Amino acid sequence: MADQCIHLTELLQCEIEIMERHLARHKWFNSIPNESEGIADFIEKYGWLMRELYCGYACPDRDKCNLPIKMNQ
Repeated sequence: MADQCIHLTELLQCEIEIMERHLARHKWFNSIPNESEGIADFIEKYGWLMRELYCGYACPDRDKCNLPIKMNQ
């Protein structure tokens, strides 16, 4: 079983695409004027969720990986 993510590029690409679609509204709802602050806030609030969804449900190697197990501990 893998102890390091071999799909990190795919995970980060998913996160970037999701963030690009929703960042403007996220900034507006949270009264964040700055793009960098908006990105940091988005990642802090939703990064764990995007990782859990990708690693636990979307990753093609999720059955051969220890990382989803470690997330739940």
